[in-house]
Amino acid sequence: MNPRVTIRINQLEVAYADLQALNIGSLEIAGGVFALLGHNGAGKSTLIKTMLGLLDPQKGAVTIFDSNGERFVAERDMAFCPENGAVFADISVEDYLKLWCRIKHGDARYYQTEGSVYVERLTIAPLLRKRGRELSKGQRRRVQTALGFMSDPKLFLFDEPFDGLDVQRTNELMEIVEEERSRRAFLISSHRMDVMERISDAVIVLEGGALRSHGTVEEVCLSLAGHQEHSLTDAMRCHLKSIAA
Repeated sequence: MNPRVTIRINQLEVAYADLQALNIGSLEIAGGVFALLGHNGAGKSTLIKTMLGLLDPQKGAVTIFDSNGERFVAERDMAFCPENGAVFADISVEDYLKLWCRIKHGDARYYQTEGSVYVERLTIAPLLRKRGRELSKGQRRRVQTALGFMSDPKLFLFDEPFDGLDVQRTNELMEIVEEERSRRAFLISSHRMDVMERISDAVIVLEGGALRSHGTVEEVCLSLAGHQEHSLTDAMRCHLKSIAA
């Protein structure tokens, strides 16, 4: 049975100085793979950072819990792969993995034992001798993704994981998410509507820091485009046109 996670938001307000970035009154949604959608500046990254406890709200709260009602603690239960994955510039990928595994698991060689499946699945071995500054954006993302899986989170949060990936790498990452969804839940922020329609079972759409729509893919398509049989791509296109009008 796939793990079900519930995201609950209550009167959430988050601001950067005088700029209000989020203002979400109420939301409760359950799922296994969440799609977090919206145009640039809609508040997606801010919501992710708030879920992780990296930003303190001025008001309200966002809580995440499992099907047993156990509330998630970010440091224990979540992993995060940012849009621009950071890898230490002047040390090798292998030394970075060892450092992270020593901190997280108390075992510098964890990536060679329990974590080796992710090193292999994400093709990290050819990168081990490279320094962080020598990696492409996609390679940095693969390293951070592998480390995220090695932390064995209940909820893995991805910010634009498919950005810049070719068709092969996109399909490979989709396959990994499909394989892993029996063990953990995902929240994925992405502009790739075609991908998110295929893998998500719950959708959250933000607009200007507020909640525009949420529910299943079909429910969100009906809300945004007026028809359940529209694709998520078409529904978001209708949404963006309504914003621009």
